[in-house]
Amino acid sequence: MIPKGAVLGKDAAVATLRERLHEAERGSLNCIALRVYRVGGGSDDLVLGGTAEEQAKALSDFLAMKE
Repeated sequence: MIPKGAVLGKDAAVATLRERLHEAERGSLNCIALRVYRVGGGSDDLVLGGTAEEQAKALSDFLAMKE
C-alpha cells in the first residue's frame, strides 16, 4: 500500500496505477479520484468508477483536501 501523500517516480507511479486497475477489474476498488497535471500546464480532476452519488462525494472530498 502506498502511504498517503507519497511522491512516486514515473516507474512507481505506473506500477501503482496498474495495481489500481487490477483492483478495479477484481471489483475490490469502488471509486478513485485523481488530478492529472499536463506537461504544457493545466490539470484535470477525474473521478472514475462508482455510482453517480459516490463520484460526487469522492470529488467533493478530493476538492476539499486542497483547502
